Amino acid sequence: MSAEELKLLDELFESCQYQDSLDMIEKLTDGRDSCEVKWRLARTVFFLSKQSTIDDEKEKLVREAFGHASAALDTDGDNFGANKWYGAILSEKAALDGVTERIKQLENVQKHFQRAVALNGTSDPGIWHMLGQFNYKLSEVNWITRKLINSVAPNPPTASYAEALECFTKAETIKPGFYALNLLYLGKCQLALKQPGEAKAWLERAAAVEVRCEDDRICREEATELLRKL
Repeated sequence: MSAEELKLLDELFESCQYQDSLDMIEKLTDGRDSCEVKWRLARTVFFLSKQSTIDDEKEKLVREAFGHASAALDTDGDNFGANKWYGAILSEKAALDGVTERIKQLENVQKHFQRAVALNGTSDPGIWHMLGQFNYKLSEVNWITRKLINSVAPNPPTASYAEALECFTKAETIKPGFYALNLLYLGKCQLALKQPGEAKAWLERAAAVEVRCEDDRICREEATELLRKL
């Protein structure tokens, strides 16, 4: 697959044309076995799962995406995209397998995110957002869940809202406005850090995003609700 074709796939993905991206990959006669195609296939199927409103179909697509991500990582364990999307999809797939499995995989998810950052953290905002979400969600767990994490995970990772904010800020610095949910999480971090003034500015931007996909819808709805409570 040529560099131009890979660029087109990325453009389709960034414009939320996930089905068109999948159709393009499925029509390929050359390059289907490359790592660059495999992780893009995983990414596309994963985002199609986000669009589904049927639980069984959503789960089926997540597990299919994980298979493609695993294949990409097996092809090239030092590939940026393979590590990035393996980490993201592993997190979602582990959640489907239950609380204990999700906890067991925390260290593995973090490891692949950090590996991706080391490979291409200077130019890709998405991986910083993923690491930010990881840190944010780990920070908001209650003490009961924290005790469970410490008892189940071999080397339980730790995180803080400040670390999450740093990641989301880094992502926004690399490419301002690249992802609606990054705006939302910047606001949520500021709220968690008791900085409502700073939070309001981000949440207002999040509540005004154009809805092109499911993540955009979630962003607008959650930001609007949080603004009502300020």
